[in-house]
Amino acid sequence: MFIGGVGVIAMMLNIVADVVAKLVWNAPIQGTVEMSSYYYMVALVMLPMAFVEMQDQQISVDLLFNHFPVWLQRAALFFSCLAACAILAVMAWRTGLDAVRALRVGEVVMGGREVIVWPSRMVLPLGFGLASFAAFLRAVLVLRGLPVTQSELEGGHL
Repeated sequence: MFIGGVGVIAMMLNIVADVVAKLVWNAPIQGTVEMSSYYYMVALVMLPMAFVEMQDQQISVDLLFNHFPVWLQRAALFFSCLAACAILAVMAWRTGLDAVRALRVGEVVMGGREVIVWPSRMVLPLGFGLASFAAFLRAVLVLRGLPVTQSELEGGHL
């Protein structure tokens, strides 16, 4: 979560410096759009995913879930955590293959200037992998009967 926050600050400083350089010296910083798109935004989205999963802050629809008996709520939560773990693991594996390919070819994008983007491709499997691990930990917590939802963490019951 902290590294994602650093990405926000870095993006803000880069964009402010670009605007100031353009207005004061009529010389914008080349590659600002590419850096924002391929580095800052990727870090901002991918790195906090595990934190969001562990804090039960992801988007969820619980229209029926709240009306289930407690044992069914826990079973549904366990299986949804396992499904999330599996889906996120597949996404980590697939984006990992893409990251290796980008590393091999030395992937770059052309914009105001050439920007090396293969390092940013490594962030996707990292983010998905950590989120998968967080979903697995939540499934283990459900099995052990420990609090895993925001309402449980706040002292409520399932």
